[in-house]
Amino acid sequence: MRILFLAHLSPLPLDSGGKIKSYYTLRALAARHEVRVLVFVRNDEEASLIQELRKICTSAEAIRLDRGKGRQICDALRSLAKRDSFIVGRDFRPEMLDAVRRALERYEPDAVHVDHLQMAQYVRFGGSYAVVLDNHNVESMIVRRVAQSSQNALMRLYSAMEWRKLRRYEIDVCRKCDLVLTVSEEDKKTLQGMEPFLSKVECVPIGVDIDRLQPVERTPGSLNMLSIGTMYWPPNVDSMLYFSREILPLVREQIPDCTLTIAGQRPVESIQALGRQPGIRVTGYVDDERETAQDCGVFIVPLRSGSGVRVKILNALAMGLPVVSTSIGAEGLEVMPGEHLLVADSPTDFARAVVSVLRDPEQAERLGRAGRELVSRKYSW
Repeated sequence: MRILFLAHLSPLPLDSGGKIKSYYTLRALAARHEVRVLVFVRNDEEASLIQELRKICTSAEAIRLDRGKGRQICDALRSLAKRDSFIVGRDFRPEMLDAVRRALERYEPDAVHVDHLQMAQYVRFGGSYAVVLDNHNVESMIVRRVAQSSQNALMRLYSAMEWRKLRRYEIDVCRKCDLVLTVSEEDKKTLQGMEPFLSKVECVPIGVDIDRLQPVERTPGSLNMLSIGTMYWPPNVDSMLYFSREILPLVREQIPDCTLTIAGQRPVESIQALGRQPGIRVTGYVDDERETAQDCGVFIVPLRSGSGVRVKILNALAMGLPVVSTSIGAEGLEVMPGEHLLVADSPTDFARAVVSVLRDPEQAERLGRAGRELVSRKYSW
């Protein structure tokens, strides 16, 4: 089969959950079919790695996607004026549209694989090819939860308008596609709840590289709380600001010498500011999360918004780390609270769960072993 793969995120380097998902999907398709890739790149490193994609696929072409503050302000104002989704419209580039049209004419694909909702705006529906939407998340659900949980009043107001526009677009695209893929049964139910007549939806669970991510030897007696994630993604930023403000003081009341490490690429200023507080370290991008994970008393996922499946949890479980997450963080994963990880939602309950893991090495080891067994059995690529 001839497949045109439209990638919103460059699959390389493998430094975020979305990229990991795209890379392994692309590799699986390319092993059986003729796959040509059109991909947005956001920096020089991503552009330089296009050669690596060409080793996997028949061809790969990159289009630059720059998001300056000025441009985003203009896109936001345009969204308000046109009543269109900001999240979709900010990533429209005529260069990508031209590249897609050329590829459709030149290669005559049997299928177009739309990797992330934002790439659907480049597809002409009703053509001779099938259109498959790979929905990494229920995008409108992410924004709706931001509207409900953000501490910023302006962000809540804007998100309250944006999620409704994004939901209309998301439903419209799903209706038009020949097949919609979700990463969890939870997301599948959410989409079908939004559009009851949406029948062509299939769940393809996300995976983890269990060969690379072997259980790590953790520092005995570590009182370090660890978070690893893309630290410019709004749900991750909110989660750590929320944790440091409402949960960390409760943990310190019982374990005064505990520490917090926040790892992940491109931390925004508010996250960098946390690193200037006593007992908090902000590392930025880490080359190998396995080294960082060695000093981990507990892996924390205090998410209050988001959708899809948290690859960070799968990676942590693969490394045998004891995990404490919110219900939203663990959403979509076939985990059993109390067996594979601990789940808590209020600040008091989350702090209590963190303290119990830090104080009970046997519980931490038991959770780590059970988590590793789960991902090996159910989530190996």
